[in-house]
Amino acid sequence: MSRMILKLLNGIYGWVIGTVLMTSVVYAGYSIWDNAQVYQAAENVQDQIRQLKPDKEAEDGPGFDELRALNKDVIGWITVDGTNIDDPVLQGDTNLTYMNKDVYGEFSLAGSIFLDIRNKADFSDPYSLIYGHNMDEHLMFGDLALFKKKDFFRKNTTATLMLPGESRDMNVAAVLQISAGTEEIFNPDMWKNSLDGLGTFLEKNSIWYHSGLIELLNTKPNQMEVVALVTCSDGSTNDRTVLILVRENPDSGKNTDPGTDKDPASNSDAAPGGTNSSSQTGSDDIGGTGPKPTGDHQDPQFWIRLIIGIIVFILLFEGIERFISRRRDENTGK
Repeated sequence: MSRMILKLLNGIYGWVIGTVLMTSVVYAGYSIWDNAQVYQAAENVQDQIRQLKPDKEAEDGPGFDELRALNKDVIGWITVDGTNIDDPVLQGDTNLTYMNKDVYGEFSLAGSIFLDIRNKADFSDPYSLIYGHNMDEHLMFGDLALFKKKDFFRKNTTATLMLPGESRDMNVAAVLQISAGTEEIFNPDMWKNSLDGLGTFLEKNSIWYHSGLIELLNTKPNQMEVVALVTCSDGSTNDRTVLILVRENPDSGKNTDPGTDKDPASNSDAAPGGTNSSSQTGSDDIGGTGPKPTGDHQDPQFWIRLIIGIIVFILLFEGIERFISRRRDENTGK
């Protein structure tokens, strides 16, 4: 009787292990295929839409007629030099509208690059927040992670935000890895009236920052414009990678009250687009706290414990089976 029970348990054990292994193989194969489809679809949309990229050098400024005929929610175009980030910016009715929709309005896991609904579509706010998925193969905002490397951050310092009839030259000011609940980054309303305090926050929390640009934020908070590009951080469910782009608004400060900004001095060396040429990046002006630890340790530890538990269970089951078999043989020998 005990031998029959043992054989039955052994058969069940073998069937369960086989089923688990087969299911794992099938699921892994499907996941690889599905992931490839997502990336291919995102790449196809990106290639198609870039054919409609506005001309920065057009006589009347960048034109968005073709893009807006395709989707009225297109409000701009963001390009980060040195990366593959070169995409239209949309703004939906909610922040979920383009989380899983492409620029054509079709379902897509890759989503679109989109502006926070709390921001004005003409980017007239002092602080604007743009989101995009973190994807491999240089798609969407996947290349933001490159700025965590000091050499890349040092060498790639410019970006362009094109709006209907206007092109804004931006400078890379800082890169952060920060919790998704951080008000200073994820609440645009916090900076509706002034950017006073943002420079200090960036100094304390950035992986890397360019001190010349941070100094401008500290001394002329009411004359600066900031665009924050946000994506998920690799290996972490709660952290976000944030690239801070800045420019000095050429129109802001013309009649500035001396008491409004900490340094009301004129900006005689301003470069085209309102960017201060004295703050151009170099190896000597980079500060920051350095790379942050990545990953939610709880998740990998859970899976490690689960795998160890399964292995221990299998070894224990095998040990019990061998012990029972040995005792049975001993009793039979008697």
